[in-house]
Amino acid sequence: MKGLPARRVRSVQPGQRPAGSGLLDPAGLKFKVRKYRPADLTQVLGLVRELEAELARKYPEVKIQSGLRNYRTRFLKPGTRYETFVAVARGRILGYMIGRSSLGSPEVDLMYDVVSASARWKPPEYYLQITFVSEPFRNRGISKALHQKVVEHARRNGYQEIYACIAKWNESELAVIQSCGFVKRDLGSRYRLSLKL
Repeated sequence: MKGLPARRVRSVQPGQRPAGSGLLDPAGLKFKVRKYRPADLTQVLGLVRELEAELARKYPEVKIQSGLRNYRTRFLKPGTRYETFVAVARGRILGYMIGRSSLGSPEVDLMYDVVSASARWKPPEYYLQITFVSEPFRNRGISKALHQKVVEHARRNGYQEIYACIAKWNESELAVIQSCGFVKRDLGSRYRLSLKL
C-alpha cells in the first residue's frame, strides 16, 4: 500500500500523541476496516504495547505480564482459529479486533484451541475476544466499524450467534457493542453481550 512509510508505534502517556500522529488528522479521519495481513504484525504489536501500558496505568497494584508472545505465536499467527481485523488510515493501523469460533464456553475456549475436525461441523458461536483503538483515534467510529465488519463476517460464515464478555467498567465498549444491536446479560463483574444472527 502506498502512502506513509512503516513507523514503529510506541506506547504513549495520557495526553501525549504517538510519534507521527500529526500526519493523520483524527478529526477528519478516513479509514477502512479489513482483515489482518502478516505484514501488519509490527504495527499491531505496537498497539498491543500501547494497550499494555494503558492497563498498567489503570491497575497500578497489578503486574501486567506482557502478552506480546501470545499475540505473535497464537492470536496473529496465520492458520490458527483466531481472526483479526484492522482499521487502517493511509497505511497506519489505528485499531484491531480479534475474534474466533466458540463452543459458547469462554473457559473451555480459552484453555483449548477448539478446531473443527470435520468440514461439515462449525461451532455455533463467534466470540469477540478483544478490541483496541489507539487513544488519539478513539471516538471516531473505528470501534463500531470493527464490530460491524466482524458481525458481517460471522453472519456470512454461518454462525448462529456472536458474543463478547465485557467488564462493567468498560463503558465505552459497552456503548459501542450495544449500538450494534447486542443484548446484555449481567454476569456479576462483567456482561455477556450477544447478537443472534
